[in-house]
Amino acid sequence: MSKKEVDKQKKKISKKKMILAVKIVKSKKSGSYTFENKMVSSSEEMKIFFKK
Repeated sequence: MSKKEVDKQKKKISKKKMILAVKIVKSKKSGSYTFENKMVSSSEEMKIFFKK
């Protein structure tokens, strides 16, 4: 790869915004709470993550 191609790829990666989504889930068996973390890039992914 040339230097220009590498620079373009770095710019594309840095422009993408990521959101840390944290979901608190209560265990049915023990009653304790657990946390599920996921890096999400779009609002559609976030909706799917919280529906599960």
